[in-house]
Amino acid sequence: MPRVDVIAAGELDAGLERTWRALQAADPDLTSPFFAPDFCRIVGQVRDDVRIAVISGEGGPVGFFPYHRQRSGRLAPLAGQISDYHGIIGTDGGLGATALLTALKAQAFDFNHVPGTQTGLCDHAHLHTTSPVIDLSEGFETWRQERRAQGSAIKNAERKGRKLGREVGALRFVANETDPAVWGKLLAWKRAALDAIGVPFILDRPWAGAVIDRVRAADAPDFGGMTSTLWAGDELVAVNFSMRTDTTIHSWFPTYNPGFERHSPGLTLLMETLRHASEAGFGELDLGRGSERYKSEFANGARALCEGSIERGLSPLGLTRKLRKAAQAVAGKTGKVEQAETVRRVGNRLLSAGRIF
Repeated sequence: MPRVDVIAAGELDAGLERTWRALQAADPDLTSPFFAPDFCRIVGQVRDDVRIAVISGEGGPVGFFPYHRQRSGRLAPLAGQISDYHGIIGTDGGLGATALLTALKAQAFDFNHVPGTQTGLCDHAHLHTTSPVIDLSEGFETWRQERRAQGSAIKNAERKGRKLGREVGALRFVANETDPAVWGKLLAWKRAALDAIGVPFILDRPWAGAVIDRVRAADAPDFGGMTSTLWAGDELVAVNFSMRTDTTIHSWFPTYNPGFERHSPGLTLLMETLRHASEAGFGELDLGRGSERYKSEFANGARALCEGSIERGLSPLGLTRKLRKAAQAVAGKTGKVEQAETVRRVGNRLLSAGRIF
């Protein structure tokens, strides 16, 4: 039977970190910077509820499971509402999801961005989605030609980019802008766009803003933040904050100057980011889960994700999640996508699923 030891993020020593990195490198579905030990350490510097379950077999650690311990035995994914990937780095050593909860003295764990290959968790899912990705392993120009052959999206983006350059000013791309004023613009534009649809901006929560600030400051060869910008003359027209490893860029908080909306500057910035990523040796840019049209038009691949929960059935938190899954199953059988989505959103809200406070 595997052994489970629980440590705080600050207790991750050099030996455990080497094992973590080796496990991450061995699995193509763990390339995201959200799975890097650096990210876990940063979140742990901001919040004291971060724990890491170290799962060990006879030969040593075989898996790492970072999480937040919330009240009443509820576990939440690392980084909660700002997490685009989470799960186990490595394996559970055959322990099984319910036994893992028992070992952690927990009642339930809600997840929403677990790679589909992690069947120990995904067998308990009530929703299966994808995260669109852009594979650059064959280079930018190969990707560009393939996508141009599939439709008009790339051609339109390039046409609008040329028009932006003619009408406003010469285009200039910066891979990682450090000017605090630029960061202020990103926050202001993103906040305004979300305010317009009645959605609170997650980075206004102190803990989330503090995590992002530390990621922005990180600039190691295998982990860091990227605040990429597009300028037209003297006008800042688009900004995208991403997180990266040495092989993968994950687009996280994209936004643009609303005064130039008709030029679609965000798409031109994405094109320039992809060109830079290819030249710098990155093999993948992950666009993150979402139904935005540009993601399906630019992506040439997708990573399967699952959303659901594991629970101890007879516990208070377990019973409510069992009821939620039953309701989700009924909604899914109706064939009405909007109804199923409403049930999902209401269930997440009522159960605080995946959220940290």
